[in-house]
Amino acid sequence: MPGSRRPRRLVSAALTAMLAASLAACADRYPNTIFTSHTEFNRDIGHLFNILFFFGTLVFILVEALLIITLIRYRKREGSPEPKAVHGNTRLEILWTVIPALILVFIAIPTVETIFRTQARAKPEALHVQVVGHQWWWEFRYPQYTTPSATIPGKVDTLVTANELYMPVGRTVNFQLNTKDVIHSFWIPRLGGKRDLVANHTNWLWFTPDSVGSEAWNGACVEYCGASHANMKFRAYTVTAAEFEQWAQHAMTAAAGTAPAAQVAQGAAAAGGAPTLTQRIWRHSSLVSSELRLQRPRARPALFTRMSTPPIPGRSTP
Repeated sequence: MPGSRRPRRLVSAALTAMLAASLAACADRYPNTIFTSHTEFNRDIGHLFNILFFFGTLVFILVEALLIITLIRYRKREGSPEPKAVHGNTRLEILWTVIPALILVFIAIPTVETIFRTQARAKPEALHVQVVGHQWWWEFRYPQYTTPSATIPGKVDTLVTANELYMPVGRTVNFQLNTKDVIHSFWIPRLGGKRDLVANHTNWLWFTPDSVGSEAWNGACVEYCGASHANMKFRAYTVTAAEFEQWAQHAMTAAAGTAPAAQVAQGAAAAGGAPTLTQRIWRHSSLVSSELRLQRPRARPALFTRMSTPPIPGRSTP
């Protein structure tokens, strides 16, 4: 009969959907998964998640079991007497108040421990990275890596990159989070984090990468920040300590064609201490070129080619 075929069709459709979902879950690449243990931050959060999931599942099973038993045992039967009205049961009310309170205690203790552990100050020897959010790109500054300016006498340039973050394995990285405009949120799913960048306030986040990746980790802003929010992404690389030092020294070298600072000062002195209009224009253009060189992704040594060549999993390379 047509009426009896409909439930079968619904069951078949449900089974087909479950099969498709199961096959999709068998994939071995999840570029934005949070269920990893590449940092102590992720390990702490994962352990807390397992505790919460365990107690949540336990409560669900107990509640559903009691519900099913009650529905079956006390269902209406033919010839059964009218049920008596019950206005309260002190023992049951105490029981279902004490049990949830105990469960909350078991949940609160590891939660508070994890909060204090992840909010603690980073180690003094940690690598300091200043993260500055802009609409709609990321600025990463390494204040521990500086070099005398190639264009301005007496000025010190700081290593700065745009949308590319390098971290040495085995060394704690302490992120100082600030924004130049609206609220952003810094997140590298497979390493940990997700912390807001708030105007006129500094937030901190730290973790220690423990593995070298042959591909980039995905990073993104996860707080809506305007029309191009979806494009505010970056790449994070974890490299060995030696590779990181080599990359830092390479990134701080002067760009080809940049005039030395002494030459700029000498030209100004020859003009009586006041540079000409042509010299000021040339100096300004050189400064802008140098800043762009530090901020834009630039050619890396051969040892970094293997990491930058593969596209970031889950999205196309811009």
